[in-house]
Amino acid sequence: MLSAGWRGGGYLVLLPVTLGVCLLNGSVDTLGLLLAPEQRDLAWQLIGELRLPRVMAAALAGAALGLAGLLLQTLARNPLADPSIIGINQGAALAVVGLLLALPAASPQWFPLAGLAGGVAGGLLLWRLSRGTSGLALILMGIGLNSLLSALTGCLLILADARQLAMVMTWLAGSFAGLEAEQAWATLAWAALLLPLGWLLCQRLTPFLLDALSGRMLEPCMARWESAGLLLACGLGAVAVATAGTLGFVGLLAPHLARLLHPPRPGRLALPTMAYGATLTLLADWLGRSLFAPVQLPAGLMLALLGVPVFVALLCWQQRLKGR
Repeated sequence: MLSAGWRGGGYLVLLPVTLGVCLLNGSVDTLGLLLAPEQRDLAWQLIGELRLPRVMAAALAGAALGLAGLLLQTLARNPLADPSIIGINQGAALAVVGLLLALPAASPQWFPLAGLAGGVAGGLLLWRLSRGTSGLALILMGIGLNSLLSALTGCLLILADARQLAMVMTWLAGSFAGLEAEQAWATLAWAALLLPLGWLLCQRLTPFLLDALSGRMLEPCMARWESAGLLLACGLGAVAVATAGTLGFVGLLAPHLARLLHPPRPGRLALPTMAYGATLTLLADWLGRSLFAPVQLPAGLMLALLGVPVFVALLCWQQRLKGR
Protein backbone atom coordinates (compact mmCIF):
# COMPACT_ATOMS: atom_id res chain seq x y z
CA MET A 1 0.00 0.00 0.00
CA LEU A 2 1.13 3.57 -0.71
CA SER A 3 1.95 5.66 2.35
CA ALA A 4 -0.42 8.47 3.29
CA GLY A 5 2.20 11.10 2.47
CA TRP A 6 2.76 9.78 -1.05
CA ARG A 7 -0.97 9.42 -1.65
CA GLY A 8 -1.53 13.02 -0.56
CA GLY A 9 1.31 14.87 -2.24
CA GLY A 10 3.26 12.48 -4.43
CA TYR A 11 2.25 14.35 -7.57
CA LEU A 12 4.19 17.39 -6.28
CA VAL A 13 7.36 15.30 -6.65
CA LEU A 14 6.34 13.23 -9.67
CA LEU A 15 5.67 16.15 -12.02
CA PRO A 16 8.96 18.08 -11.45
CA VAL A 17 10.94 14.85 -11.81
CA THR A 18 9.16 14.05 -15.07
CA LEU A 19 9.79 17.58 -16.33
CA GLY A 20 13.50 17.23 -15.57
CA VAL A 21 13.75 13.85 -17.29
CA CYS A 22 11.97 15.14 -20.41
CA LEU A 23 14.22 18.20 -20.62
CA LEU A 24 17.48 16.30 -20.18
CA ASN A 25 16.72 13.12 -22.11
CA GLY A 26 15.50 12.30 -25.58
CA SER A 27 16.88 11.45 -28.98
CA VAL A 28 20.07 13.34 -27.98
CA ASP A 29 21.84 12.69 -24.66
CA THR A 30 21.73 16.25 -23.34
CA LEU A 31 23.03 15.23 -19.91
CA GLY A 32 26.23 13.95 -21.50
CA LEU A 33 26.65 17.24 -23.37
CA LEU A 34 26.19 19.22 -20.16
CA LEU A 35 28.99 17.26 -18.49
CA ALA A 36 31.36 18.08 -21.35
CA PRO A 37 32.53 21.72 -20.95
CA GLU A 38 33.14 22.23 -24.67
CA GLN A 39 29.57 21.09 -25.51
CA ARG A 40 27.74 22.90 -22.71
CA ASP A 41 26.62 25.87 -24.83
CA LEU A 42 25.17 23.48 -27.41
CA ALA A 43 23.33 21.57 -24.69
CA TRP A 44 21.74 24.72 -23.24
CA GLN A 45 20.75 25.85 -26.74
CA LEU A 46 19.15 22.45 -27.38
CA ILE A 47 17.25 22.58 -24.10
CA GLY A 48 16.17 26.22 -24.31
CA GLU A 49 15.24 26.48 -27.98
CA LEU A 50 13.93 23.00 -28.79
CA ARG A 51 12.97 21.03 -25.71
CA LEU A 52 11.65 23.72 -23.35
CA PRO A 53 8.82 24.89 -25.67
CA ARG A 54 7.91 21.28 -26.44
CA VAL A 55 7.95 20.16 -22.81
CA MET A 56 6.02 23.24 -21.68
CA ALA A 57 3.36 22.73 -24.34
CA ALA A 58 3.04 19.00 -23.54
CA ALA A 59 2.64 19.67 -19.82
CA LEU A 60 0.02 22.40 -20.37
CA ALA A 61 -1.93 20.34 -22.92
CA GLY A 62 -1.97 17.34 -20.57
CA ALA A 63 -3.07 19.46 -17.60
CA ALA A 64 -5.85 21.03 -19.69
CA LEU A 65 -7.13 17.64 -20.89
CA GLY A 66 -6.98 16.18 -17.38
CA LEU A 67 -8.98 19.05 -15.90
CA ALA A 68 -11.45 18.94 -18.80
CA GLY A 69 -11.99 15.24 -18.14
CA LEU A 70 -12.57 15.88 -14.43
CA LEU A 71 -15.14 18.59 -15.18
CA LEU A 72 -17.02 16.42 -17.68
CA GLN A 73 -17.01 13.32 -15.46
CA THR A 74 -18.29 15.36 -12.51
CA LEU A 75 -20.98 17.21 -14.45
CA ALA A 76 -22.19 14.07 -16.25
CA ARG A 77 -21.85 11.92 -13.12
CA ASN A 78 -20.21 9.39 -15.43
CA PRO A 79 -16.57 8.23 -15.07
CA LEU A 80 -16.32 7.54 -18.82
CA ALA A 81 -16.82 11.15 -19.91
CA ASP A 82 -13.76 12.45 -21.75
CA PRO A 83 -13.32 15.31 -24.26
CA SER A 84 -11.73 12.88 -26.74
CA ILE A 85 -14.77 10.61 -27.01
CA ILE A 86 -17.79 12.96 -26.80
CA GLY A 87 -17.06 15.33 -29.67
CA ILE A 88 -15.22 18.23 -28.02
CA ASN A 89 -11.76 17.31 -29.26
CA GLN A 90 -13.06 16.35 -32.69
CA GLY A 91 -14.94 19.64 -32.98
CA ALA A 92 -11.73 21.50 -32.21
CA ALA A 93 -9.78 19.29 -34.63
CA LEU A 94 -12.31 19.91 -37.42
CA ALA A 95 -11.99 23.68 -36.96
CA VAL A 96 -8.17 23.63 -36.91
CA VAL A 97 -7.97 21.30 -39.93
CA GLY A 98 -10.34 23.60 -41.81
CA LEU A 99 -8.11 26.57 -40.96
CA LEU A 100 -4.95 24.69 -42.03
CA LEU A 101 -6.47 23.74 -45.37
CA ALA A 102 -8.12 27.10 -46.08
CA LEU A 103 -5.17 29.23 -44.94
CA PRO A 104 -1.94 27.18 -45.09
CA ALA A 105 0.13 30.25 -44.19
CA ALA A 106 -1.93 31.03 -41.07
CA SER A 107 0.10 31.73 -37.93
CA PRO A 108 0.00 29.04 -35.21
CA GLN A 109 -1.32 31.72 -32.87
CA TRP A 110 -4.70 31.35 -34.61
CA PHE A 111 -4.92 27.62 -33.86
CA PRO A 112 -6.19 28.03 -30.26
CA LEU A 113 -8.89 30.45 -31.42
CA ALA A 114 -10.03 28.11 -34.18
CA GLY A 115 -9.86 25.12 -31.83
CA LEU A 116 -11.77 27.01 -29.15
CA ALA A 117 -14.53 27.88 -31.62
CA GLY A 118 -14.81 24.28 -32.85
CA GLY A 119 -14.62 22.73 -29.39
CA VAL A 120 -17.21 25.08 -27.93
CA ALA A 121 -19.50 24.50 -30.92
CA GLY A 122 -19.21 20.72 -30.49
CA GLY A 123 -19.76 20.96 -26.74
CA LEU A 124 -22.78 23.25 -27.06
CA LEU A 125 -24.34 20.98 -29.66
CA LEU A 126 -23.86 17.99 -27.37
CA TRP A 127 -25.26 19.91 -24.40
CA ARG A 128 -28.31 20.91 -26.45
CA LEU A 129 -28.93 17.36 -27.62
CA SER A 130 -28.46 15.73 -24.22
CA ARG A 131 -30.07 18.37 -21.99
CA GLY A 132 -32.35 16.73 -19.46
CA THR A 133 -31.09 13.21 -20.20
CA SER A 134 -28.96 10.85 -18.14
CA GLY A 135 -25.18 10.73 -17.99
CA LEU A 136 -25.21 7.54 -20.06
CA ALA A 137 -27.27 9.24 -22.78
CA LEU A 138 -24.75 12.10 -22.86
CA ILE A 139 -21.91 9.61 -23.45
CA LEU A 140 -23.82 7.79 -26.20
CA MET A 141 -24.78 11.02 -27.96
CA GLY A 142 -21.21 12.25 -27.57
CA ILE A 143 -19.84 9.11 -29.23
CA GLY A 144 -22.24 9.61 -32.14
CA LEU A 145 -21.30 13.29 -32.45
CA ASN A 146 -17.62 12.33 -32.28
CA SER A 147 -18.09 9.92 -35.21
CA LEU A 148 -19.90 12.57 -37.26
CA LEU A 149 -17.20 15.17 -36.71
CA SER A 150 -14.47 12.62 -37.50
CA ALA A 151 -16.24 11.86 -40.79
CA LEU A 152 -16.41 15.57 -41.63
CA THR A 153 -12.70 15.91 -40.88
CA GLY A 154 -12.03 12.96 -43.20
CA CYS A 155 -14.01 14.70 -45.95
CA LEU A 156 -11.80 17.77 -45.59
CA LEU A 157 -8.68 15.62 -45.79
CA ILE A 158 -9.85 14.13 -49.10
CA LEU A 159 -9.84 17.65 -50.54
CA ALA A 160 -6.28 18.36 -49.39
CA ASP A 161 -3.23 18.00 -51.61
CA ALA A 162 -0.41 15.60 -50.74
CA ARG A 163 1.75 18.16 -48.94
CA GLN A 164 -1.13 19.43 -46.81
CA LEU A 165 -2.32 15.90 -46.13
CA ALA A 166 1.03 14.78 -44.70
CA MET A 167 1.22 17.83 -42.44
CA VAL A 168 -2.34 17.54 -41.18
CA MET A 169 -2.19 13.76 -40.61
CA THR A 170 0.95 14.18 -38.47
CA TRP A 171 -0.79 16.89 -36.48
CA LEU A 172 -3.97 14.83 -36.04
CA ALA A 173 -1.93 11.94 -34.62
CA GLY A 174 -1.12 14.15 -31.64
CA SER A 175 2.44 15.26 -32.23
CA PHE A 176 4.56 17.92 -30.50
CA ALA A 177 7.34 17.58 -33.09
CA GLY A 178 8.16 20.82 -34.83
CA LEU A 179 6.23 22.89 -32.29
CA GLU A 180 7.39 26.49 -32.43
CA ALA A 181 8.11 28.72 -29.45
CA GLU A 182 5.34 31.18 -30.32
CA GLN A 183 2.80 28.36 -30.32
CA ALA A 184 4.03 27.20 -26.91
CA TRP A 185 3.68 30.73 -25.53
CA ALA A 186 0.18 31.00 -26.98
CA THR A 187 -0.71 27.75 -25.20
CA LEU A 188 0.74 29.14 -21.98
CA ALA A 189 -1.36 32.30 -22.29
CA TRP A 190 -4.61 30.37 -22.78
CA ALA A 191 -3.74 27.86 -20.05
CA ALA A 192 -2.92 30.66 -17.60
CA LEU A 193 -6.47 31.92 -18.11
CA LEU A 194 -8.45 28.67 -18.25
CA LEU A 195 -6.68 26.39 -15.74
CA PRO A 196 -7.20 28.71 -12.72
CA LEU A 197 -10.83 29.22 -13.75
CA GLY A 198 -11.28 25.45 -13.92
CA TRP A 199 -9.71 25.02 -10.48
CA LEU A 200 -12.01 27.68 -9.00
CA LEU A 201 -15.06 26.08 -10.60
CA CYS A 202 -14.16 22.66 -9.19
CA GLN A 203 -14.50 24.15 -5.69
CA ARG A 204 -18.24 24.61 -6.40
CA LEU A 205 -18.97 21.19 -7.90
CA THR A 206 -19.23 19.05 -4.75
CA PRO A 207 -23.09 18.94 -5.00
CA PHE A 208 -22.68 17.06 -8.30
CA LEU A 209 -21.44 14.07 -6.29
CA LEU A 210 -25.04 13.68 -5.06
CA ASP A 211 -28.07 12.72 -7.09
CA ALA A 212 -29.66 15.48 -9.17
CA LEU A 213 -32.50 16.24 -6.72
CA SER A 214 -30.28 16.38 -3.63
CA GLY A 215 -27.73 18.44 -5.50
CA ARG A 216 -30.31 21.06 -6.51
CA MET A 217 -31.53 21.30 -2.91
CA LEU A 218 -27.97 21.90 -1.71
CA GLU A 219 -26.96 24.24 -4.56
CA PRO A 220 -29.79 26.15 -6.32
CA CYS A 221 -27.40 27.45 -9.03
CA MET A 222 -26.40 24.01 -10.31
CA ALA A 223 -27.61 24.75 -13.84
CA ARG A 224 -25.37 27.82 -13.98
CA TRP A 225 -22.33 25.87 -12.76
CA GLU A 226 -23.13 23.08 -15.22
CA SER A 227 -23.12 25.49 -18.15
CA ALA A 228 -19.92 27.15 -16.97
CA GLY A 229 -18.24 23.78 -16.46
CA LEU A 230 -19.17 22.55 -19.92
CA LEU A 231 -17.92 25.77 -21.51
CA LEU A 232 -14.62 25.54 -19.61
CA ALA A 233 -14.17 21.87 -20.50
CA CYS A 234 -14.69 22.76 -24.17
CA GLY A 235 -12.14 25.54 -23.93
CA LEU A 236 -9.55 23.38 -22.17
CA GLY A 237 -9.94 20.53 -24.66
CA ALA A 238 -9.76 22.97 -27.57
CA VAL A 239 -6.51 24.52 -26.34
CA ALA A 240 -4.92 21.08 -26.07
CA VAL A 241 -6.09 20.08 -29.55
CA ALA A 242 -4.88 23.35 -31.05
CA THR A 243 -1.46 22.74 -29.50
CA ALA A 244 -0.79 19.15 -30.55
CA GLY A 245 -3.78 17.61 -32.31
CA THR A 246 -5.95 14.87 -30.84
CA LEU A 247 -4.57 13.31 -27.65
CA GLY A 248 -6.70 10.48 -26.30
CA PHE A 249 -7.05 8.89 -22.86
CA VAL A 250 -5.51 11.79 -20.88
CA GLY A 251 -8.88 13.24 -19.90
CA LEU A 252 -10.09 9.75 -19.03
CA LEU A 253 -7.07 8.44 -17.10
CA ALA A 254 -5.92 11.48 -15.14
CA PRO A 255 -9.13 11.88 -13.04
CA HIS A 256 -9.19 8.12 -12.34
CA LEU A 257 -5.59 8.21 -11.10
CA ALA A 258 -6.43 11.19 -8.91
CA ARG A 259 -9.48 9.48 -7.38
CA LEU A 260 -7.42 6.44 -6.47
CA LEU A 261 -4.95 8.51 -4.47
CA HIS A 262 -6.89 11.55 -3.23
CA PRO A 263 -10.23 12.50 -1.63
CA PRO A 264 -13.04 12.29 -4.20
CA ARG A 265 -14.28 15.90 -3.92
CA PRO A 266 -13.72 17.82 -7.18
CA GLY A 267 -12.06 20.70 -5.36
CA ARG A 268 -9.43 18.36 -3.93
CA LEU A 269 -8.98 16.48 -7.20
CA ALA A 270 -8.35 19.46 -9.49
CA LEU A 271 -4.62 20.00 -8.83
CA PRO A 272 -3.68 16.28 -8.76
CA THR A 273 -5.66 15.69 -11.95
CA MET A 274 -3.82 18.49 -13.74
CA ALA A 275 -0.49 17.10 -12.51
CA TYR A 276 -1.28 13.53 -13.60
CA GLY A 277 -2.55 14.75 -16.99
CA ALA A 278 0.67 16.70 -17.53
CA THR A 279 2.79 13.74 -16.42
CA LEU A 280 1.02 11.29 -18.73
CA THR A 281 1.43 13.57 -21.74
CA LEU A 282 5.06 14.34 -20.96
CA LEU A 283 5.91 10.65 -20.63
CA ALA A 284 4.10 9.79 -23.87
CA ASP A 285 5.99 12.52 -25.75
CA TRP A 286 9.33 11.52 -24.18
CA LEU A 287 8.86 7.84 -25.05
CA GLY A 288 7.76 8.74 -28.57
CA ARG A 289 10.93 10.71 -29.30
CA SER A 290 13.31 8.40 -27.43
CA LEU A 291 12.41 4.77 -28.08
CA PHE A 292 13.06 4.67 -31.83
CA ALA A 293 15.26 7.76 -32.31
CA PRO A 294 15.83 9.39 -34.73
CA VAL A 295 12.30 8.31 -35.76
CA GLN A 296 9.71 10.08 -33.59
CA LEU A 297 6.36 8.57 -32.76
CA PRO A 298 3.49 11.01 -32.05
CA ALA A 299 2.53 11.40 -28.42
CA GLY A 300 -1.09 10.61 -29.34
CA LEU A 301 -0.03 7.21 -30.66
CA MET A 302 1.96 6.45 -27.52
CA LEU A 303 -1.00 7.48 -25.35
CA ALA A 304 -3.24 5.08 -27.27
CA LEU A 305 -0.73 2.22 -26.97
CA LEU A 306 -0.15 2.77 -23.25
CA GLY A 307 -3.53 4.19 -22.25
CA VAL A 308 -5.63 1.12 -22.98
CA PRO A 309 -3.69 -1.33 -20.75
CA VAL A 310 -3.33 1.26 -17.98
CA PHE A 311 -7.05 2.00 -18.05
CA VAL A 312 -7.92 -1.72 -17.98
CA ALA A 313 -5.54 -2.19 -15.04
CA LEU A 314 -7.18 0.71 -13.18
CA LEU A 315 -10.63 -0.76 -13.72
CA CYS A 316 -9.49 -4.19 -12.50
CA TRP A 317 -7.90 -2.61 -9.42
CA GLN A 318 -11.10 -0.71 -8.63
CA GLN A 319 -13.15 -3.90 -8.99
CA ARG A 320 -10.81 -5.71 -6.61
CA LEU A 321 -11.13 -2.90 -4.05
CA LYS A 322 -14.94 -2.99 -4.32
CA GLY A 323 -14.91 -6.77 -3.86
CA ARG A 324 -13.07 -6.63 -0.56
